[in-house]
This record gives sequence, structure tokens and C-alpha cells, in this order.
Amino acid sequence: MRSTPVLHPPETIVLDGVPVTYTVRRSPRAKQMRITVSAHNGVVVTLPARLKRYVNPEEILREKKLWLLHHLSTITVPTPPTPLADGSIIHFLGHELRIAIGESSGRQTVKVVENELRVMLPRDFSGDLKEVVKLWIRSEAQRIIGREAERMAPLIGVQYNRLTVRDQKTKWGSCSKRGTLSFNWRLVLFPPKVIRYIVIHELCHLRHFNHSQRFWSLVEHHDPAFENSIQWLKHHGMRMEGDLR
Repeated sequence: MRSTPVLHPPETIVLDGVPVTYTVRRSPRAKQMRITVSAHNGVVVTLPARLKRYVNPEEILREKKLWLLHHLSTITVPTPPTPLADGSIIHFLGHELRIAIGESSGRQTVKVVENELRVMLPRDFSGDLKEVVKLWIRSEAQRIIGREAERMAPLIGVQYNRLTVRDQKTKWGSCSKRGTLSFNWRLVLFPPKVIRYIVIHELCHLRHFNHSQRFWSLVEHHDPAFENSIQWLKHHGMRMEGDLR
């Protein structure tokens, strides 16, 4: 059985007056120490699980201080998520929705009414509001992305075997050689044109399982403004997830 990486609680170090929050990760597959910086995971110090000598992560971070501060200045590292509550703002299809909580006499329901996401909860509700909202969004993601894939597949001239919506951490979508399309549920937080681009991108892989010129020409044929969506994702993709992490 393969061992899984071990994550330690986040810690903070001050480098040249800049507070840097980092997480130490011990991985059985890592062969050497390394530091990674990403908008989604922040600063992660990965140590081999079988490292024999003691290593102080702070010493590693101080040694790579200039490199680390430079990379942090080029990305937006998300702040720790906070619990959702009545009045919280989330994004859906590129728009801001304010959560409005009401009392339900029966089961819980979630629906969009103008600029509100109305969440009706039973009086004795004791669960996590965030999980209720995320469950609804994932259900909407399956419906919206599935509908777009069904609409575009015949136009592109392809067929897919299965479509799944998952909690992917590093990809917005993927396509397998067996014809399975997988999409990140967070896509429905984005504007429809961006959702459409990701769906077209993955469907085009069913004809060209690469990123060749033919592939990009096919994408452009069905989405002439696809480069705008790519730029939008680079600038806004991770930030719109907000407190739904």
C-alpha cells in the first residue's frame, strides 16, 4: 500500500518584514527537499519522509528568501477561508450573489433569486452552511457543464463516453483517451464564456489528444475569442473561489 503525504499545520515566518505562511509536507515519494509556491496551495516545504537528519524548515526558507519573496510577489496567495454566513458573498456564473438564509418547514432548499442565493434551512439545522452551498453548486455544475458538452460535442463532431464533475485541485478540465471528460466544479463560479471555452478545449482533445497547431485551430474555430478566456483564468481563476475552499 502506497503511503500518503503528511501535512503539518500551517506556520508563519517573517522574511524581510513580510509575514509568510507556509505548510510542511512530508512525502514518501520525495527524493529531495523543495519549496513550491502556488496561488492555490500557498508556500509548501516538501521534505522526504525518510530524511534521516533533522531539518529546520525555517532555515530552508531563509536560505531561499530572495527567490521566495520574488515568487510571492508575482501571485495572489488566497487568504484562509472563513465560514459562510447570512450576507456572505459568493460568485456564480460570473456574478456576485449574497447569501440570504431563511427558515424552511421541510427539507433544505437553495435557489437563485435575482442577486441573492436563498438558502432555506430547517429550524433544527446543525450542519455546515458551506457544505450545503457547495453541494448545490456541484449539482449545478453537473447540469450546466453537462448541457454545454451535449450542445457542443455534435458541432465539433465528437462523442464522449462519460462526463464527471470533480474536486480537482490543479486543473479546470481533463480528457482521457477513453473518452471521459472531467471538470472542476468551480467552473460554474466563472462567466459562461469561460465555462464554454473549457468545455470546447476538452472536447477538442477527443480529436487531437495534444496541444498541436491543429488542436488550437479547432478550438479557435469553435471559440474565436478563446484567448480572452485563457487570460481571464490567469488573472481571476483562483481568486473567485473565495471562501468556498
